[in-house]
Amino acid sequence: MPVPPSPASEDASADESLWLRAFKDVLELDDLTEDSDFFQRGGYSLLIPQLISRYEALAGWRPPARLVFEFGSPRELEREMAARREATGTASS
Repeated sequence: MPVPPSPASEDASADESLWLRAFKDVLELDDLTEDSDFFQRGGYSLLIPQLISRYEALAGWRPPARLVFEFGSPRELEREMAARREATGTASS
């Protein structure tokens, strides 16, 4: 599986992950947090391609859609991607 690059975005605030920004954009909700579950907050399988595309636009990398089914919150997704970067030695300093 491809390894995600380290997240970097001029648009994301220091307190908001790229996943959280993508969740907010796709679900059109401003009250989401890093622990909000995509499916519990109104997401469904047909929105996942939009979520992945939005994340790709923010991060410059397209993660596999199945990650959203396995890790439903922005925090969980960020942790999983950081773990994958660390496991392959591509973590940023």
